[in-house]
Order: sequence, then C-alpha cells, then structure tokens
Amino acid sequence: MLNDLQLNSILEDFDVAYWKINLLTKEISWSEHFNYLIGNPDTGNDKFEYFLDNILHKDYRYDFREHFDNLTTRYKPFNAEIRLKLENGRYRWFECRNLKSRDKAVSDAAVLLFVNIHQAKRDQYTIEENFFYYRETAEMTSTGGWYLDVNTNAVYWDNVTKKILDCPMDYEPHPEDKMRFYAADHHEKVEAMFKKCSKFGIPFKVEIKMRTLHNREFWVRATGKPVYNADQEIIGIRGVYQDIDEQKTNELNLQNSLDIIASQNSRLFNFAHIVSHQLRSHSSNLSLIAQLLREARTAEDKLDLLLNVNDISENLEEAISELNEVVTKQNNLTKERQLVKFTDALDVVVASTSSLIKRENAEIIAEFDKLNEINYISEYLESILLNLITNAIKYKFKGRRPVIYIQTYKENGENYLEVSDNGMGIDLDEHGDKMFGMYKTFHRHPEANGIGLFITKNQVEAMGGSISVTSTVNIGTTFKIKF
Repeated sequence: MLNDLQLNSILEDFDVAYWKINLLTKEISWSEHFNYLIGNPDTGNDKFEYFLDNILHKDYRYDFREHFDNLTTRYKPFNAEIRLKLENGRYRWFECRNLKSRDKAVSDAAVLLFVNIHQAKRDQYTIEENFFYYRETAEMTSTGGWYLDVNTNAVYWDNVTKKILDCPMDYEPHPEDKMRFYAADHHEKVEAMFKKCSKFGIPFKVEIKMRTLHNREFWVRATGKPVYNADQEIIGIRGVYQDIDEQKTNELNLQNSLDIIASQNSRLFNFAHIVSHQLRSHSSNLSLIAQLLREARTAEDKLDLLLNVNDISENLEEAISELNEVVTKQNNLTKERQLVKFTDALDVVVASTSSLIKRENAEIIAEFDKLNEINYISEYLESILLNLITNAIKYKFKGRRPVIYIQTYKENGENYLEVSDNGMGIDLDEHGDKMFGMYKTFHRHPEANGIGLFITKNQVEAMGGSISVTSTVNIGTTFKIKF
C-alpha cells in the first residue's frame, strides 16, 4: 500500500484528504490534510465517533455508519456524497470512497478518500435551480423554446412548445412540416422573417397566428435570433413562442369596440349637427312667417304668407323623413350577420331598380367568382349596392350609355367590393373632404338629396369596414369597400 508520504504528495495538491483504516482493529488514522481541513481538533480516543458527532452533517450519520461497518466487517466498498464541517464552521461537499489496496501483504487495511466536490455540487444546484425557474416561468407564461437548423431544416421543440401546439410529448416535427403549424394567411410573413434571419442575421419579434396539431388557430409572440458557428456563419435560428391568444383576442375586440364607438360618436355628432341645423332652419322660417302674419295688414298678404307656410311644412316633413331613413338604416345593425351571396343581393337591387335601368339603358357587369359570399347583414349589402348603382345611373355622362362594373376579390386576407362607373366623375380636389357628408351633392339632379353616400359610409363603418373613392371628372368613379 502507498505510504503516507506518497499519498500526501499525490493527493494534497488536489484538495483530497484520506483515512487509513486497520480492518482488524478498526483503528483510524487521519491524513495531515484531513486534520488541517477540520482544524486539528482534539478527538480523544475514538476518532470515528468524534467524526460522526462533530464533523459529519447529521443527515448523513446513519448511512455513513452503515457503509463503514460494511467496509470493515464485510470488506464491502462504498461511494457516497457527504457534507463535512470544516475549521471555519461551514459545511462543504465531499465525495467519500474507499481506495482498494494493491499490496496483498497489507490487505487488512483500507483507505477512505475524501474528495472536495463542493464547487461542482454548487454548480449542479445552480443549474438545477436555474432550470427549475426556467421551467416554471415557461409554464406560467406559456413560453416555449425552439431551434431551427438552417442547413437541414430540422426543427427542435421543448416540451412547453409541444404543449402550446397541442402535440404529445413524444412528437417530433418533420422538416417538411415547417409551415404546417402556421396559419395559412401568415405563411408569406413567416417565410419572409425566417429568410431574413437565416440569410442576413436579422432577428425578429412578431405577433403571428399559428395552428395547433388539431388546426385550432391562435396568436403567439414569436422571437428568433441567428446562431453563428466559429466562422461567423449562420447555422441555426433559436427562439421562443409565447401564447398570447387570449391577450391578443381581447386587444382586437377592444380595438374593434373602440373603432365602433368612435364611428358611432362621429355619426351621432354628424346627426346632431344635421338635426340642429336643418330643423333649426325650418323652425326659423316658421317663426319668421308667424311674425309676418301678425304684422300683415291685408288678407292678400296673409294668404301669400300662408302659401309659404305650406312650402316650409313640406320641406320640414321631407327633412324629418330623411332623418328617419338614416335612423332606420342604423337600426338594422342589431340584426345578426349571415352568409350573403353577392349575386342574391344584386338581384334584389336590380329587381327594385329595373325601371330606372331600362329607362337609362344601363349595363351592369358583375364578377363575383373570386369572392362570391360574405358574412354580413343582407339589408346593409343591398342598401350599399342600391345607393352606388343608382348614383352611377343618376350621374351618367350625357350622351354616354351608363356602364357599371362590379367586382369582389380577396387581397392580403381582406375582402373587397368595387363598384366602378363611366359617369360624370367627381372633382376630389374640390369635394373630396365632403364626399360622404349628409346633404352633400356634387351635380345638379332633381332626385339628388345628399344622403345616399352618407348612409353607405355609415353602414360600411358600422360593420367594421371602410370605404374609399377614386374619380376622374368626365371619365368615371370607383368606390372601393373593404369589409
């Protein structure tokens, strides 16, 4: 067996202490380094019991005694991690294991090594603690990690990502399924952000729609950063997904509600302005006539004034009727949306305006093959088409057969309706800011009342859409509606 000097010279530099144990007498001798670590205490006659009572942490005393007895009575080797109290009163981690003797002449002795593993143990605890916090944080915030190998297109997910995507824990994504878990209308955006990151190292942090394994669409916040090798070549993209579906849905609903409220406030303000000005005008005229009647001296003068009262009364009735029409159109918003075919809505409008169409020899061309139906209120869609078609016929270019071209289509995930004509057109530089105001007219026509486009704009916005116009004088006008 190695002598003391040999053991000390080999082990002390590595912060390794040892015991030498006589297996016949159970006598223990401690190395100088072991004595140094624990402060060279006065142990009395029984070093083992002193070690158990004063140096070894109490949590390990029972097991250590068992191991020691097995070693000294049955020659059974052992290896255990224990905590020892050193000279400074602090506990440190050591690995305790017996060193087998290669000297057959002294096989009645054993050596126990005490290897300092405190730093390694602390590092292990730190890693385990950090992983625990990472795992708990990821679970609490629904945030999962992922990695994309840009060379092989292999994708790696952690368990939280699999949970977010409703995948079993043993599910392994395939390279060919790279776009499988993204909503179809976001494929172009996703491909662009991965391309920029993998080719040019541009990181991304976006809100996109993904799909679970069972095709449920939901919102996530996706973050990705390039991973470089030693040659500064991009070899992968590492990132996280955070499920923000509830938050995003609430945000969109809130924004939609705010838009509706803003639109309603605008309409209410406009309506109140119209009521106050239009009705006040008629009221002022009536007051003036009443005053003149009181001051009239002849029956002939009074008769003339009474004729004016009749005109004012008719104008007042017409104004109230128009305001009532606006209110009636707005009340349709309480109805539920349903799938409405554009051809059905157009047929209703054509049937109701057939005499006007025939009289003016108007031609209506409709193309609904790219978008043939929409989830809408049928009365609104019919009213929108009615106002735009009748306006196109009313304001035709003199001597030119009115042609109205109607088309629907999808663009960037949005639904659109366009109604174009070859009529008189509108000078948008002069009238653009007044296009959709109530009682605003831009051409002389006996049937012009200035409420058709006002009602159309309000109906479109009440359903969460928008309307815009392009026009060229003497060439024609196009109204574009985004649903």
